Amino acid sequence: MGVIKKNNKNKKNKMVIKTINRKRSLKNVFENYIGGDRWKFSDKIYSKLTDSNFYISKYNPNIRITVKELPNFIPNKNVFGLFWGTPTFKDVDSNYLLHLYSEKPIDYVISTSSGNTVEGMARAINNYNQQCKKYLEAILLVPEMSCYKVSKDMIDNNSFIKYVVLKNSTLDSIRAFATKLIAKMSISFEVICANANIKTAAYSQIGLALRDYNLINDDTCYVQTVSGGVGPAGFIEAAYKLKANPEILVVQSLNGKSTPIVDALNMHSLGKDPFSVFEKGNYKTSHLEPTLGSTRPEYAIQKFIKWRENDGRILPMRVNFEELHRNKKKILKALVESKIYPNMKIGLKLFDIEKSGFFAFVGALKSIKKIRSNNIVVNFTGRYPQNTSTFPSLPSPATPHIYYNPSNGIKNLLAQLKIKV
Repeated sequence: MGVIKKNNKNKKNKMVIKTINRKRSLKNVFENYIGGDRWKFSDKIYSKLTDSNFYISKYNPNIRITVKELPNFIPNKNVFGLFWGTPTFKDVDSNYLLHLYSEKPIDYVISTSSGNTVEGMARAINNYNQQCKKYLEAILLVPEMSCYKVSKDMIDNNSFIKYVVLKNSTLDSIRAFATKLIAKMSISFEVICANANIKTAAYSQIGLALRDYNLINDDTCYVQTVSGGVGPAGFIEAAYKLKANPEILVVQSLNGKSTPIVDALNMHSLGKDPFSVFEKGNYKTSHLEPTLGSTRPEYAIQKFIKWRENDGRILPMRVNFEELHRNKKKILKALVESKIYPNMKIGLKLFDIEKSGFFAFVGALKSIKKIRSNNIVVNFTGRYPQNTSTFPSLPSPATPHIYYNPSNGIKNLLAQLKIKV
């Protein structure tokens, strides 16, 4: 991990901040992108994380983002939402994975997630194959409890994917299953999948994009709801690279024993071993938002603790069911007034599938006395509707190609997939 340089002349020992001239008023809507030539920024971070040399890829897709101010959402604070149309936040690591391997002979991609990432992979691999004139196939593994998040539009008529829903599974258990599947398939095929370093390098793009509008500095707090925590981990890597010191707020949904990152950071604040939280019983996926399901996020916890040790500031916050619903209308009203949603009716329809973004806004509201920065950027993570004047209803859930009990083993699944190893 790089060491952040400090200004020894400053008695308060603050980090040196690279000032970026504001290119336009923060009152405006910002249209920006990640990817494209900017993947070079992520490539350098990936090389650092893996201690490896990186070749120049020819696959450099752009992903559009929108930053909008939410006036008067929090008194005496400038609050901005980072919003994604389609592709979404979860398309970033899928596209970056394909970018990394675009010059190598690959047969299959294995993509695991609680719903959002595999939808992104379905979209990304379709675009990749069409643009590069290839026939790379993806096997998408999703736990049953969150498969309703996967949109029918992303799965139907996509000949490059096999969508598999695993019964009685969690995000962590399907990752373990995927590891066995990859090992078996690798006997006969070239198989790739995303990992924590790839995801971290991909999400560093967020910090790079926000830099253009002076929103990664010591007067800005970045807020995100986390599962495995690689989103803020990537933001931290961008901050190191840009010599910036923003505040960070990580939010988790509280539903039983479901907040390992928050618990670990609170333990660290007490001067205790943050990883001791895993000695006190197993964590479980929150049923408030089953896409937020990583129960062993050691990778991100290590990144967050290192950030603190380098004088960075990171705040943890839990949000429960009552707090979410108490603030739902306030958030929806702000999203309508900022023209993210055209009206409350459509916003209410989207609330369930975009709940993680609402958790992030509630986390910011709960943390207002702790946040020192004047600017707050909330990564909404999910999609928001485009062409909303004709937006009819929620996206329809996709029908899985295979509905599978993982206890039946790898060999049986490969037979159903018609893959001979």
